[in-house]
Parts: sequence; structure tokens; C-alpha cells
Amino acid sequence: MSTRSRGLHSQPSTPAKSRETHRGKLLRDNYPPSVPKVCNPEHALKVFDEMLQRRPLPSIVRFTQILGQLVKLKHYSQVIALNRRMGLIGIASDVYTLTIIINCYCHLNQMGFSLSVLGQYFKLGLQPDVTTYTTLINGFVLENRMAEAAGIFSKMLQAGHCVPNVVTFNTLIKGLCMRGDNTAAIQLLRKMEERGRKPDIFTYSTIIDRLCKDTLVVDALNLFSEMISRGVAPDVVTYTSLIQGVCNVGKWKEATRLLNEMVSRNIFPDVVTFNVLVDGLCKEGMVVEAKSVVEMMIQRDIEPNAITYNSLMDGYCLRGEMDEARKVFDLMLSKACMVNVRSCSILINGYCKHKKIDEANKVFAGNALYGICSRYHYLQYSY
Repeated sequence: MSTRSRGLHSQPSTPAKSRETHRGKLLRDNYPPSVPKVCNPEHALKVFDEMLQRRPLPSIVRFTQILGQLVKLKHYSQVIALNRRMGLIGIASDVYTLTIIINCYCHLNQMGFSLSVLGQYFKLGLQPDVTTYTTLINGFVLENRMAEAAGIFSKMLQAGHCVPNVVTFNTLIKGLCMRGDNTAAIQLLRKMEERGRKPDIFTYSTIIDRLCKDTLVVDALNLFSEMISRGVAPDVVTYTSLIQGVCNVGKWKEATRLLNEMVSRNIFPDVVTFNVLVDGLCKEGMVVEAKSVVEMMIQRDIEPNAITYNSLMDGYCLRGEMDEARKVFDLMLSKACMVNVRSCSILINGYCKHKKIDEANKVFAGNALYGICSRYHYLQYSY
């Protein structure tokens, strides 16, 4: 989504049968019910090595817990390396462990290896489950290989023994929306309902966000109404997408209505929501109103970030109010670490477009203090 990242269960929960298997193994272990929480790869390696020294060796569940924690830290390569060590000393992987490895290869954009891990299931006499196939589908989605993702999905439907769940449908819908294929996404939403899978907040919000990006705001609002009528409660992500959509087509009254509506539902705007409003207002030249929104943020104890101030500064530059733009830039400097490449580019661009080359040069000359702007940004706007 454009407004924020809503994580898609990159490692879905373990199926019930698999959980029961793990629980049984845990009861047979003479160790505490879980391994220590690891905070970095070095700590994980230390715990892993300590486990290897124990006799008898801990069950596969203990080692998988370490791998799972490393996945959350996004150290995918190390997870794969540790799993290889497990195999070398005779610790056989189970369905849950192999699914974690598939997930790692997916995030490393190595789908060939993900499929080879799938082959290990059959060699070990294991049956891939819905989580396994959903993880593979997500991997193909991440690489924008929708034909392969749809192929796995179709096989799941045909086989019958591994029925797609809500996460599976959501994963494929996410991929379709990433491609801008709204029609196919909505068709899949309908198929989801036909097969007794209830769409959730992620399902609706993903499609609504894509419709808003494509300025199909009426369709987005209709789908939003359908979502409400079916008892699916919207969240701040849903409203932010809608607000951005109506701002993009200049429907400011509708943006205000949505903002008031979300507050009435006890769903409070966050920094992303306010940034959407500030950016939209500034692009329309409504900088006074945008500044009021920033003041509202501060009153609500929501700290404006670099995106907020960059939008406001850009708004002043578009209106030729370079003194005000400079005040925003100086405010960002006073907050340390807030000025970024875009901040410098906006101010230099503004000065150059309004024929204030000396001022642009002063900003450029001070770039060494900021440590982020390159000569390119100056030259880009000087011609």
C-alpha cells in the first residue's frame, strides 16, 4: 500500500495438526517450554551452539523456535545456514521447519530453491499444508510472477485436500492489486465468499487502496460501504487510503467527512493520515490549511516527521513563499537528523525556479553540514 506497510502474514500460523505434533514433542523434552528470546544473529548462534552441546539433543521444535525468531529479525540467510547445520548432525526437519525455509528463500527472491525445498517434503514423507502453499504463493507474488502464483492456487482448489484459507486468498489478492488488476482482485473476492471464506479487513483494505491509487474513488467508497454492511470494521489504514483517494481527486469535503467519521468510530488518525492531508492540501496550494493540519497534529501529540515538513516546505515553494519554506527547513535542522536528500532538493529547486540562485547556492554550500546532499541536486535544478 502507498500509505504504509501492512504485513501480510509472511509466516502464517502453524496449522492445528502441526501444533499438536509440536506440543507432544515439547512434553517429551526435559527443557523449559521455550528457548530464550534472541535479539540479534550473534545471540541466536550462541543459543544454537549451546543447544547442540546438550544430551539428549533438544527436539526439532526447539531449533525451529530459534529459526522462527531469526525470521522475525529478517536474517533469512542465517536461518538457511543454521538449518543446513541441523541436517548435517541428523536433526530432521518437519513441516513447520521446512515452511520457514521456503519463506526465507521467498524473501531472498530465490524461488527455485523454495521449490526444491518443497521436494524435500515428499522425500521425508511429509505432506505440505495450506501454510506451505500460501508461503510459496507469496514468494511468487513478491517477484510479480502471478502466473505461477495463480497456478499453485488453482492446484490447491482442484486437489481438495489442501483448501485455501483467508490468508491464501489475501496473498493472491495482494499480488493482483500490486499489478493494478482490480477486476481480477474483485472477482477473487467474490470467489472467496462463494467458497465460504469470509473476507477480512486486509482483503477489503488492499482492494480499496488499489482502487484509490487508480482514482476509482467511487468504486472504493462502494466497496467500503459493502465492507461495513458485512460487519468488517475499518481501521486507520482503510480510512487513510480513502482519504488519500479523495484528496487526489480534489474532494476536500469528502476528505473532511471521512476524517470526522473515523474519529466518531474511535479510530484516530496517525502520522500517515495527517501526512496524506498535508501533502494533498499543499499540492492544491492550500498551504494555510496544511499548516493548520500540522498544528492539529502537534496538539494531538502526533509528532510531524520529515515527510510532513517536506510536504509543507514544497507547498510554500510552489507558491513562491521562499522565506516560509526556509523557516520550515531551519525548523527541520533544529530537530536534528530530520533533513534528508528530499528536503535539500525541495529547497534548492524552489530557489532555482524563482531565480534565487544565490540562495540556492547558500543551501548547497551548507550541504557539508547536513552530510546528505550531492552536487547532482544542485546541477539538476540550475539549468
